[in-house]
Amino acid sequence: MKRSISIIMSLIIVAAIFSACDDNNNGNNQEPDSETTTVSEPNIQLTAKNIFEESFRSHDFNGAAYMVYKGEEIYSGGSGKANKKENIDNDADTVYHIASVTKQFTAAAILKLCEQKKISLDDTLQKYYPDYLAGADITIHNLLSMQSGIPNFTVEYDENGNEKESESQITIDGVTEDNTAEENRDAIKAWIFSQKLLFSQGERFSYSNSNYFLLGGIIEQASGQTYFDYLKTNFFIPYEMKTAGFDENYDISEAKVAKGYHYTGITSEIYGYKGVAFASGDMMASPKDLYQWSVALHGGKVLSSEMYQKMTKEYAKRGDGTSYGYGLMIVDDSGGKIYFHNGATPRFFSYVIYSPKKDLFLAVMSNYASETILTVTKEVSEKVLKEIE
Repeated sequence: MKRSISIIMSLIIVAAIFSACDDNNNGNNQEPDSETTTVSEPNIQLTAKNIFEESFRSHDFNGAAYMVYKGEEIYSGGSGKANKKENIDNDADTVYHIASVTKQFTAAAILKLCEQKKISLDDTLQKYYPDYLAGADITIHNLLSMQSGIPNFTVEYDENGNEKESESQITIDGVTEDNTAEENRDAIKAWIFSQKLLFSQGERFSYSNSNYFLLGGIIEQASGQTYFDYLKTNFFIPYEMKTAGFDENYDISEAKVAKGYHYTGITSEIYGYKGVAFASGDMMASPKDLYQWSVALHGGKVLSSEMYQKMTKEYAKRGDGTSYGYGLMIVDDSGGKIYFHNGATPRFFSYVIYSPKKDLFLAVMSNYASETILTVTKEVSEKVLKEIE
């Protein structure tokens, strides 16, 4: 499946960043001195601009990228059109659907509610969904770490519970393009509650949008706010994410929002229907705003030290060499931990990565859904890091 290819390519990108860093450090893995280390090349912004733009041209990339190294903007720009009809260009201020990158916001919201003693990571689903009998032993921790055994509502399974290697469109009874968000959400929830578990809770890792869909409902019950309002009041406004919002009800009139082009089957078409993605992937934001979030999250502003450590702990080892924390994919290597996540809707692709040790942030967004974004991200990461390290 193309989703599997995306995961493999994600690991390749992260490995490329480690390789580029390690080659230039000649095996020295000591923490850089943030007070004395500066970008070595005076014209690195021009060099990076040339590298990014050449990669964009070579791969016919449509989208935007934003790279920051040790607090210094290295690249900000894009290629192609955010809106062909209005002749608006893509750039790092353009708003894109970030899809599964949303999951780290959902995870942070859950942990914030834990800080406020409104929920516990050991709470079971029956506390919030009493009619879901299969959820008697499934905890919030199991949902966050993708170890619940709940099937993913955006993929197909065979009779043995194995994911089908197919790109056929997923259909769920009651989910339609013309429905209201609430109608589609009710249908998704009914589908989740009607499915047999793939395995016992905590037994192993299995990526499932259903986990984070259910977490959205828990956030609403525990906070007394809608999921969207909770993220706005606790994250978007405090950390000045001025373009951040939601596909379901995006209402920032002055924002430059990209239109999606070229459906390629990366994810099921229903994932773009109103209400379906919810807390698993409904967010929209610009690359620059995602940097604002990264600074706040990894800089200790969003969560207490205890909750941040829980979010970034490696709970579930995956077959591709990565691990899963809470809403974050993680690689732990000699170069230090790297936190990342990619996301895909029917017409958008996103990739966001942060390396604390290198103090490197990179967001790449595309409104022309294609695996090209993964190739571009790998290429620019390798080449730019060789210039600045």
